[in-house]
Amino acid sequence: MLRERLDFRAALTARNTMVLLKEEDPDVSSAEILAALTETYLVLGVESWSLVDAKGKPLPVSKAAIREVLLTKPDIAMEVGDAADALYSAAVILPLLARAQTSSPPTPTTESTSAKTPSLPKPPKPSKRSSITTIPMAATGATSPSPAGDSSSSPNSA
Repeated sequence: MLRERLDFRAALTARNTMVLLKEEDPDVSSAEILAALTETYLVLGVESWSLVDAKGKPLPVSKAAIREVLLTKPDIAMEVGDAADALYSAAVILPLLARAQTSSPPTPTTESTSAKTPSLPKPPKPSKRSSITTIPMAATGATSPSPAGDSSSSPNSA
């Protein structure tokens, strides 16, 4: 039978198990962390059982007995482990998740952390007038007649 809930020390031990695993092996998988957590729940959460030794005497519950008897039988350990996860996970994991979601930067910021709206680009300046000027036709002076006659007729037109 499992304890109804973990006391402070047991809950903190379970929580620290996750942290220490990650520190010891940065490549540890989430599945391995959860398995170690369930194992910790069993070692700290089993309160009583009806197991007997080879002579039929009740086997006392101890961490050593849990490891030697319960954890060596994966089918039974998984069944009890599922019940332990249901009982203890909220008390152990949810505070970690809540802390991770509300964590703030280690130092205060002096600037706003709100999203900044992009400023509009400045409108282009009008281009300067060209330095090359054109002379209007009305301002031209009269031209002298060509020696062949009318300047508008071509020499081959007759």
